[in-house]
Parts: sequence; C-alpha cells; structure tokens
Amino acid sequence: MSLRLGFAVVVACAAAVSAAAAEDLAFAPLGPGYGPAVTFQIVLGDVDDDGDLDAVFANQGSTPSRVGLNDGCGIYTFTDQNLATQGHGAALGDLDGDGDLDLVIACASLGGPGRPSRVYMNDGHGEFEDTGQSLGDASLSGNLVELVDIENDGDLDIFIVYLTIPGRAFVSRVFANDGLGTFSLTEREFPFGTRFCDLDGDGDADAFAKESGVGYRAWIHDGNGGYYAAWESAAPSVWYEPSSFAFGDLNGDGIVDILDTNGSWTNPGPAYVLLGNGAGGFDRHPLDISPMLAAWPVLGDFDRDGDLDAALACVGKPDRVLIGDGAGTLTDSGLRLGGNLMTAGLAVGDLDADGDLDLFIPVYGMTGGLAVVWRNVTAAP
Repeated sequence: MSLRLGFAVVVACAAAVSAAAAEDLAFAPLGPGYGPAVTFQIVLGDVDDDGDLDAVFANQGSTPSRVGLNDGCGIYTFTDQNLATQGHGAALGDLDGDGDLDLVIACASLGGPGRPSRVYMNDGHGEFEDTGQSLGDASLSGNLVELVDIENDGDLDIFIVYLTIPGRAFVSRVFANDGLGTFSLTEREFPFGTRFCDLDGDGDADAFAKESGVGYRAWIHDGNGGYYAAWESAAPSVWYEPSSFAFGDLNGDGIVDILDTNGSWTNPGPAYVLLGNGAGGFDRHPLDISPMLAAWPVLGDFDRDGDLDAALACVGKPDRVLIGDGAGTLTDSGLRLGGNLMTAGLAVGDLDADGDLDLFIPVYGMTGGLAVVWRNVTAAP
C-alpha cells in the first residue's frame, strides 16, 4: 500500500462553508485546494474500494500525475505515487476484468521529446502499477483518452485523440483489449472529434463526431463490432476542441441529447443543444447564452429538481453553471465559480456523500494553480 502524504485536514462532512449562490443554487469551496500543478483533467472513481469517489489528477509539465484518496467527506490526500509526467487526458475503467478501476493516461509532447501513453493496473487498493506496455504513440501528443467497448466483446478498448508533432493536426487511434488488459493497435478509423455513447438505446457504444467548420456526424454500432453511418448535418459554425460536448437526456424523453460548445482558445463560438431522435439523428437548437471561448461541459442535476443542468469549465473566465428546464433548454444561472483562470477537465460527482453533485475543478494555466472542490450546498427541494 502507498503512503498518504500531503494534507492533514480533518473536517466534518457537514462543515459550515461560505457559499456562492444564484437563486436556489449554491456551491462553496471545500478544503485547502490541491496542487499547485498544471492539471488538464481530473477523473473520479472509487480506486481503493472504500465506497467514495477518489481522484486522479492528469498533470502536465514536469509535475507527476497524482492520485488523491477521498476521506468520505470530500477532503483528498495524495498518495506517494508519482504517475506519468506530461499527463493530459486520463480515464478509469476495469481493463483486466478483476473488478477494480485501472487507469490510462495520455501524455502530451508539445515542444519536447515524445512521451508514450501509460497503462496502469490497480491492485484493488488504489495502488497503480505501470504495465510497461508500449502503444507505439511516443511520436504523437496525447490529448484525450476514452475507455469504451468499441469491439463489443465485453471489455474496454482505448480510444485516444492526439496532436501530431510536428504539424499540430489531430489524429485518433483505437487500441483493442484482449480481455486481460493488453492492447494492440487496430485499423479502425474514427474522426478525431469523436466521442462514444449509446445513441439508440440498445446498449452498445455508438459514435458521434464533429469536424471544425464542417458539421456533425453519427454512426450506430451494429452489435457485431461494426458501425454504419446514421446521420450528418452541415454546421460551419462548429469548432472542435477535446471534450467540447457532453451527452445526456436534456428533455426527459429517455433519448440521449448533446450539449455542444464551439469556442476555440482564441475565438468565441456559439453553444448548441442537440436533441436526439433515438436513431442517431439530432435536431440542433442554439443556446441562448453569449458566445464563449473553449469550454468543457459536464452534465448533472445540480439544483436537485430531477432534470439535467450543466457546468462549464471556461478558458480565462470563471466557470459557469447552466440550469435545465427539463424540456431541453439551458439558461445561464449567473453563478460563477473561481476566478479568471484557465480550466479544462472538471469532474462531477457526489464527493462529500451528502446526496447531491459537487464539482472538482482543476487549473490548467501554464503557471499552475490549486484544484478546488466546489461543494454543492443547494437546499433540498
């Protein structure tokens, strides 16, 4: 077992906090903050099998990626594990079928030597062992990773989006799992702006993509490891940034919808709600908020009224929360979390075990900063 280092902070789960509120919605910072580090993404999962949500910090630069264990109340303690440097995207999932959460970290290589993606196996107690597997991607700059059963054979495969070095063009690769956590490069091709979700409700992993200046496309899984084109829509105003869209049922009809943001890191863009038809097609509706720079959306019922809301990690601006009406419309709550920082891969989950959804927001600014747990203190409806 690893040592737990860093923050010796003991609080009650119901500790009093000073909240930022917008009408009935309120969040408050919890704990001392974690870092400093240039953290592209935080991913949540119960890595030590004690019933609460732990956190993996994908840290870029020379700071190693880290594991933070939750005390059950939303206070995290770093273990002594130093995982991959130049960490960018990260994902947790059971890769070897033993019932615990393993880890993949995609490593960025911008302006430096190649750093291959890393595959780690969990010992069941939150200790990750580097398998030493080579995915053959050291010449690429890992940007985003997703674990999904693309082959539809009952295990999790790896999908990674990269920037090519040099050239700065996006590419993607699929690595098939042999069921025991060993991966091999496949010849499958998906556009780099692809994410996976069950769009037609049959239980397998369909694919949705957007291409900058072109539009949207969707493919349906045939259940046997193949895909067929289901829908496409021209939309010159869309712009691809990794994780710039999120899946969820926004209008309560039991069908997957999409919240899509389209700003780049330098130019604001519009946001859309795409309402699904259950067969892989969507009806696009502009979101009534001002254009934004690149934003990372996550969905969850933050105001505890039974429908999905959205939190947006924003570049150079405070993060914001949008309120859903249950019919597919999202409205800016006016709530702002944090300062004018560069944030990216925020995570959502019940971090303090009080039954509502909290936010864990990292700082991706090149000078680093403290990741902060924003505890949901919204009054019960």
